[in-house]
Amino acid sequence: MISTISALLESHLDIIAKKLNLPVFDENSEILSHSDIYLRTYILPEVTTSVDSEGKLKVYRGVYQISVVAPINSGKLSSQQISDEIIQHFPLNLELTSHNFSLYVNSIPSVYPAKMDNACYTLPISFNYRADSIF
Repeated sequence: MISTISALLESHLDIIAKKLNLPVFDENSEILSHSDIYLRTYILPEVTTSVDSEGKLKVYRGVYQISVVAPINSGKLSSQQISDEIIQHFPLNLELTSHNFSLYVNSIPSVYPAKMDNACYTLPISFNYRADSIF
């Protein structure tokens, strides 16, 4: 299911990334240049649970993190504006569907404290997701 969850979240992010003209890199991508702003994504799955005695109704939960990464010394305003756009694009209770599988944004996306290193200013945005599935 992680591949379906990943596809749903990343295809929805691609819509806003294209609108903002920003490249997106997942956690298994190498970034060769830090000269432009880009988005970096991470899917942090939690333990899959079941809410029925037979184990057929599975609950998939986790955190989706989108980091806005900007070159060092480029200022914070553009990263903050991009963060605002992303937050609006992933509202609470947003439903993303593929065939008979639905995923929901079940927390308000939040911006967390920025991190800096010698090359980048990184502004993380995170929210929780949940998907219920019967097999």
